[in-house]
Amino acid sequence: MKKSATAVAAVVVLGAAAGATLWVRHHNTSTASPTVAKRTATAKVATQDLAIYSTTTATLGYTTSVTVASPVAGTVTSLIGTGKPIGPGTVVASIDGAPVVAMIGDVPSYRALSTTSSDGIDIRQLEQNLVRLGFDPTGAITVDNHFDTATANAVTLWETSLGLTGDGKVSQGEIVYVPGELLVDSTSVNVGGAVGSGSALLTGRQTARDYPISTTGFTSPRISGIAAEGTAVTTGTVLFRQNGYPVVAIEGDPSTLPALTRTLSATASDGIDVKMLETMLHVGGFDKGAALTIDDHFDTNTGKAVAAWWKSLGITADAATVSVPPGSFVVVPGGLYAGKALVADGGATVGNPVVLPLTTASRQITTTAPVGDTTFTLGAHIEVLYPDNTTGTGTIVNVGTVASNASNTPGATPTVPITLDVDKVPATYDSFVQIPVTLRVVSQEQKGALVVPVSALVALAEGGFALEVVDSTNADHTVVSHLIAVTAGIYANGFVSVTGDQVKDGLTVVVPA
Repeated sequence: MKKSATAVAAVVVLGAAAGATLWVRHHNTSTASPTVAKRTATAKVATQDLAIYSTTTATLGYTTSVTVASPVAGTVTSLIGTGKPIGPGTVVASIDGAPVVAMIGDVPSYRALSTTSSDGIDIRQLEQNLVRLGFDPTGAITVDNHFDTATANAVTLWETSLGLTGDGKVSQGEIVYVPGELLVDSTSVNVGGAVGSGSALLTGRQTARDYPISTTGFTSPRISGIAAEGTAVTTGTVLFRQNGYPVVAIEGDPSTLPALTRTLSATASDGIDVKMLETMLHVGGFDKGAALTIDDHFDTNTGKAVAAWWKSLGITADAATVSVPPGSFVVVPGGLYAGKALVADGGATVGNPVVLPLTTASRQITTTAPVGDTTFTLGAHIEVLYPDNTTGTGTIVNVGTVASNASNTPGATPTVPITLDVDKVPATYDSFVQIPVTLRVVSQEQKGALVVPVSALVALAEGGFALEVVDSTNADHTVVSHLIAVTAGIYANGFVSVTGDQVKDGLTVVVPA
């Protein structure tokens, strides 16, 4: 039936997906008749993806609290103030006039150190910090468990920078180790007060964490191609090479498998390490023709993908016999960045030292999610909306195992706590300890949908919807049109998906101005 643009009699309001309101025109086919066409706006039926989002309120903040204790007993003669940052090399206090310096590490300072000290992991930890702080300008230190002359020389440089007489020895009480960078929340003692060994000096929120990546699989390998400081680490990032072979990051749960510890080839037994390798190869674009079956088995297609990977790195390999040596990949949490390398690029190593510390801001997002919600799974990347409408990404690093009904409403779906690491927080919020954010996820999606502006929908009196399709346009820009029946789908961003026997991409439809 032919009709004009003036055959629209009224407007009605209909509920749409996600609580949206659709304004559509009402048409009574029993009373409509052709009239003189009048000018009206038009639009094209177009193909595009539509998505409906659901949102969850959450809180972003520094969630890990760290207490810094005095390494020795004495009188506090200076103390860092609240709100101040603590990083490697920061003087956090002085006890009896002697500075106490923060360094990064998990092993507490429990003894004096010198060239006469027995080997120990605390020496390795000290050397890592000295290199990181720039007190090994010639690259003489071998980062290992042994305190040698090169270590002593670096200690002398460090002590001199503090205004001390450098003797190449570390006294008990000079260093306090913290797990990562901190922001001081509060102090536990006043300047002039007495503290005992192990007594609290201050409490801080951890603002960064270190994930040290060591050499493995080779004895004292030569290191090259170290990732530049600040490089974002994602699946497939080459952190460095050992004897020419890459050490590649794979985002995941390190507790499941921290690193490749064996040689993988067609003769290797099945295992989760094979699956992780295949995942990395697929993400990295080495799965030509999507031939890989991502499972625990190293097959012919796995070998081909590995050979393509080696080739991209300048390594010649036969796909039929190719193998992947231990240490070729490490599993790390999401949201990491490369820190300052602790060994010289191109240099040989002794033992298996830490080559590259990875770091992440420890601001985390906490919220809850319904039990069984597959959107919030470990490792998933979630869009984050900040109060100023800027967006970012968070990575789920923990999903709680204890469900609760916080509302105490009978029959309500229980929830579990979830935690997300945040890649980068907008600089606007650098000084905020805690801010509200919104997590946004796709709750319904339609790919390649035929869409029209919502206002193009015509609600028929007998039920259902139609589109007013333009047949022709007159010289005065008026149109002649007819109705076609459609089924309305999801609504998003002012558009609605439509289906029907006569609906096709490019149709011109009437849209009320």
